[in-house]
Amino acid sequence: MGGGDKFVFGGLIGLFGLAGLFVASRAEGEPMPYWGGLGFTLFAVLFIFFLIRNSYNGHGGHGH
Repeated sequence: MGGGDKFVFGGLIGLFGLAGLFVASRAEGEPMPYWGGLGFTLFAVLFIFFLIRNSYNGHGGHGH
């Protein structure tokens, strides 16, 4: 996956993370959509950090 592809993919994952926050905000007293939305947002943030780490290590980083 090239640099531009990772940027687009990270942007889409970020939008899905925002959608997870929207689902969590609309859960009126229901635990499943609330925790599911927050969990999906956490997954999206961690996945974006994973993409950043792989991009850094793939371009001459200090990946020991």
